[in-house]
Amino acid sequence: MKTQRISPMPLLIIGTVFLILFGVIAWGVYFDSNWIRSFDLAWIERIQGSISEGKTSFIMKITELGSMELVIVLTIIIAIVLFFKRKFAEGLWFGGTILFCAAIGGKVLKKVFDRERPAFLQLIEKTNESFPSGHATATTIFYGFIGLVLILSTAQIWKKVVIGFITVAWIGFILITRIYLGVHFPTDVLAGFLYGSAAVFISIGVYSLVRQPLRKFLKQPSR
Repeated sequence: MKTQRISPMPLLIIGTVFLILFGVIAWGVYFDSNWIRSFDLAWIERIQGSISEGKTSFIMKITELGSMELVIVLTIIIAIVLFFKRKFAEGLWFGGTILFCAAIGGKVLKKVFDRERPAFLQLIEKTNESFPSGHATATTIFYGFIGLVLILSTAQIWKKVVIGFITVAWIGFILITRIYLGVHFPTDVLAGFLYGSAAVFISIGVYSLVRQPLRKFLKQPSR
């Protein structure tokens, strides 16, 4: 992660804003607020208003590119590659962010809120907790982490814009597939995105603070 010239403070502030926004959604879901129900119903009607067999078949395949299982496998591969390149700090931090924020953190939040999945048209069957969306969380943290690192690693503004657009568009598409398939409320995926974005910005912000001492520690010869 070549982020030497980036101040950690803006990243931490942006991450905190995302975390606060997640808290607002979570509060509304926990207390079953009217505005949450209205928001969910409005967007479900919009997104599930044009269901077709061909579109459903395509989306069922694409949506798995954001599954927790695939994200974990890809994370392990990337971490191993980084270790082979002797980028131990980067590999540990990337893998640790996915493990603790996506896999463990997401599961804990699901248990806390224990929200049932939508009782509307479900095109695939899912039975575990709904809030926040595991797909949305895993997709946002994994692809968002990679996207933000690439943005911070390049100096050209146009490259930053292109990378940012592709990253957000891809994450957004995966999030919409979960609503289209009827397995998540819109606030489930929105919360997953906000929580995942907070995790990415805060993780990279903290990493930029501890990067040098962590690298020195990992390069120390064993005694």
